[in-house]
Amino acid sequence: MGVALQTAIGTTWAILWRTTLVLALVGGALVWWMNRDTGWNAAEGYVAAGSVREQRVGLVILAIAQPGRFDKAYWERVTGKILDKVVPWPINRIAVGDRGVVLVDPERPFAPVAFTPRRLADIDGHEADRDGTPWITRYRRGELEFVEPNSSMANDTGYFLYSGRRQGMTSAAAKIAAKARYLYYGQLRDGYLPHGGQTRAFARDAITLLRQRHPQIVAAEFVETFDAAGKRAAVRRILDTGVDVLVLGSGQAVHSDFEELRSGFSAIHAIVQEWRREHENRPVRIAVAPWMATEPGFDALWLDHFAASIPSATAPRQAAIGIVALHGLPPSMVDTDSWSQRWPATAARLKPRMAAILRSKGYSTVRVEAASEAFADAVEDPENKIISVNELYRAARARGDALAIALPSEFLAENTDTLFAHQAAFFAGIGGHRPYTPPPTDIDWRKPFVRTLKDENTIMIYAGAPGGAVQPRASVVLADAIGRVFPLPAR
Repeated sequence: MGVALQTAIGTTWAILWRTTLVLALVGGALVWWMNRDTGWNAAEGYVAAGSVREQRVGLVILAIAQPGRFDKAYWERVTGKILDKVVPWPINRIAVGDRGVVLVDPERPFAPVAFTPRRLADIDGHEADRDGTPWITRYRRGELEFVEPNSSMANDTGYFLYSGRRQGMTSAAAKIAAKARYLYYGQLRDGYLPHGGQTRAFARDAITLLRQRHPQIVAAEFVETFDAAGKRAAVRRILDTGVDVLVLGSGQAVHSDFEELRSGFSAIHAIVQEWRREHENRPVRIAVAPWMATEPGFDALWLDHFAASIPSATAPRQAAIGIVALHGLPPSMVDTDSWSQRWPATAARLKPRMAAILRSKGYSTVRVEAASEAFADAVEDPENKIISVNELYRAARARGDALAIALPSEFLAENTDTLFAHQAAFFAGIGGHRPYTPPPTDIDWRKPFVRTLKDENTIMIYAGAPGGAVQPRASVVLADAIGRVFPLPAR
């Protein structure tokens, strides 16, 4: 090889690796910049007890409230938040493509593998395309493809896709909407889900209690977490009344960055700043109230529900395990979301009292542990960083425990997670359980929905959300938590 050629190769290689390094550094900096958190951290708004003394106070209670009937727009908003808050840029931009029309067989909505459908419908319930061609005809013509489930998501479902035209929303959102319509709402009696109605009711009653106790509250509203337009309108209505301070409360059990502190509450902060700019920077203080699980009444509510869900021991020396079941967070968020700093205190208070209740029911060997309802399976948590309810159920069965009972501690009303996604995860591989089994058609949503499964000699119970049965008590708990920011009323 000549000297000139060696020099050329060396020069080219030097340019190439330097260029690659520069591009990598620039790319890394761009990814960091695009994924940085630019919103207000609502943890800065926590105030000391009794410190809200202004004479004109506004109140916003924020909570997830899944609609009673299927609402396509709601699930599109949910998907948007997940892509924005959980999936990093630029992956979240790549994922927003519209590949075509998502289709499901309403008679077989859970499709873990490809199959021959009998019927096909889109997310609007139409079984034919805009030109009148039945979707099933397009399938028989070979115009559809089956999209496999996401291999990184446990118990995921596939769907059929027509790529001949666009859906009008991202395929990711359309898939979630189709799953909600046919796998969730489609299996419920009359297509009704109690979560939104019961959540709004207990929040409204809490507002009534707070206004009775604290007359300085001149305007108050409940806002749904994913309803950006409704949130903006409600906050501006309150600000237009001339309040001096805006108190923020949550209908969720424990504050998290994902739901409140760097999401819902920070969005409200942005609305307040927008309003202030339009009103000569009129001062409006934001005060963040404590979360529900700080209240003794919260513990009492759940412990009473736990006790009512436990069958008594049927023989001497029987063993039982109680499980503090948490909605949880994906493994990637557990170490960074401040939720992880809050829930252990709640679990620590509940555990000894749950153990005492199990002993009072006649069990001699008792243990209580905390576990996650979601995000903790082998697919989403391959390193097993998070203990799952399913693992504790299986361990109880292996030990020969008579009872394993999980108590949800973050959901007061049944929703699509508690009814379908979570039970698919924590009963997986146990006693022939079928994923996404719907509740019975005669279910009474005013009562807790307790699910029981027996495998070998172990009874496994999911105590379920207490729902309408505790709605008045939940309202008091929420009012007590928010009320801590006000001075004690004169007696």
